[in-house]
Amino acid sequence: MIRLILATALITLSINTAAQTSPPPVNRGMASTAHPLATEAAEAIFKLGGNSIDAAIAVSLTLAVVEPSMSGLGGRAQALVRHPDGSLQGYNGMTEIPQSFVLQKKMPSSGYTTVATPGLIALLQVLHENHGSLPFENLIQPAIQHAWQGFALLPGEASRHQRSVKNLRRNPGMARAYLNNRKKAVIAGGVLKQPTLARTLARLSKYGPNDFYQGEIAREISADVIKNGGFITLADLKGYAVLPGRYIHFPYRDYEIHTLAAPAGGGLVAKAMMLIAQFEVSSLSERSWALLMAQALALSIESMTDDYYETDLNGLTEPTWAKQNLSRIRLPMLIDSITDSAEKASLQESSTDWLASDSGHTSHFVTADCSGLTLSMTQTLGPLFGAKVATPSLGFPYAATMGGYLRTGRQDPGSRPRTAIAPVIVTRNGHVVLALGAAGGIKIPSAIVQVLSRYIDQGRNLEDALALPRVHPASTIDKHNKRQVPVQHFQAETTSDGWTSADVASWRSAGFKVTEIDSKASFARIHALQSQADALTGAADPDWEGSSLPGLTCRADDA
Repeated sequence: MIRLILATALITLSINTAAQTSPPPVNRGMASTAHPLATEAAEAIFKLGGNSIDAAIAVSLTLAVVEPSMSGLGGRAQALVRHPDGSLQGYNGMTEIPQSFVLQKKMPSSGYTTVATPGLIALLQVLHENHGSLPFENLIQPAIQHAWQGFALLPGEASRHQRSVKNLRRNPGMARAYLNNRKKAVIAGGVLKQPTLARTLARLSKYGPNDFYQGEIAREISADVIKNGGFITLADLKGYAVLPGRYIHFPYRDYEIHTLAAPAGGGLVAKAMMLIAQFEVSSLSERSWALLMAQALALSIESMTDDYYETDLNGLTEPTWAKQNLSRIRLPMLIDSITDSAEKASLQESSTDWLASDSGHTSHFVTADCSGLTLSMTQTLGPLFGAKVATPSLGFPYAATMGGYLRTGRQDPGSRPRTAIAPVIVTRNGHVVLALGAAGGIKIPSAIVQVLSRYIDQGRNLEDALALPRVHPASTIDKHNKRQVPVQHFQAETTSDGWTSADVASWRSAGFKVTEIDSKASFARIHALQSQADALTGAADPDWEGSSLPGLTCRADDA
């Protein structure tokens, strides 16, 4: 039966591919994603006449195939949608702790006991029901194609597979999905085929997303998880529902920032930007700007200890908290060295292999079409390969939720622990200006805030705002699972095109503790798009392997 389903899906794909030769449809659009094949999937859907939500669903499912260490069918997501009429809507598809879960004193960071009820597929289903225009089976075809026929692993993904080999070998489902017959991972440029995942996707194409929560896929998930000591029951899967995202918005200069609060990380973005708004940022030198960013972000992240659930949404978007913490920011007016440009130009290419470091996790993408329908969405498994287990008959990893990974809050049955993911849309005078978000753990809000400040306060273009170096507060989690954030200790991106030794020396002379990070892709990865004068353009973080579609100008009949 599954072979028949797969064959039918591939026939459908060939029909859809032929349909792409028809005249360009109305729903032309833009996408910026973490992988060129995902961006191509969006383009294929636009050519079929799909809107930006159709394209986003195709992107999400394709990323689950081509970036399996970062996100997938067993994971979680948050999405923010801006409708053509200007209204905004958030969607909470986070993993939910099963009803039978019991927290032990010592919990691992991976394994079946860390697996919660996945939310990604349910979120895609709701997005499709509320906003989609093409049949769901059309949107899943690019993912099926890449899973079945295979694709060449990019260096970043290949590196994560190589670093995870020991963990992949420990679980039969992971070994079957990602290792060859010699129990080795595919190298960069090698072809990864995932026939088991292709069959799972083909089943979703034929029977729809409900099969994941109430059908044969649901039964396979529950049976495997329970057999291996986990907690997901059929009742947990059947009872899962996408919740409204906790939408917040706030003014910043003459822009309006829209995002999602806990369990998403947009509240951290809001608090940091409320602090930054108290300063005349455009007049600051680069060095002083970096100090302001690091301290505002540190205070924002520190607030998670006392405000983990962000129950007061109004408190996130009012200046009261910022004014209460303003005195904790120390901002010496440092002057940029006139030799900085020469010093940067003389630096040799970094000897540090960025692929050898843990460059974070998660996938973010944005889509928009000429009607104004815009989406910013982040999806994740948690750490690399999530819980590092997969049901052998399904072919995808599960996210890590309970236990040692998301350990700074309570882990109650039925709850959805918060993460740092923060989809953002920026408007001005009621029109979309930017849509962006990031991948990279707790550095997600940090990268977003700095790109927004570069773009709004410094007047940088989008490409420069993404490319310029970043800072991030130094933080640790203590033995009591509390996050410690020293306000005047931060990390600085000191790659060959990053902050210079003169910058670091200047900060240290001003009394700040600075940790230099000479490693690519270590300060989160932003994917973004902008809308200006009916033109849509995209940008992918130069530190990563993503891409965006070519820019386009919307016609009057596109709306």
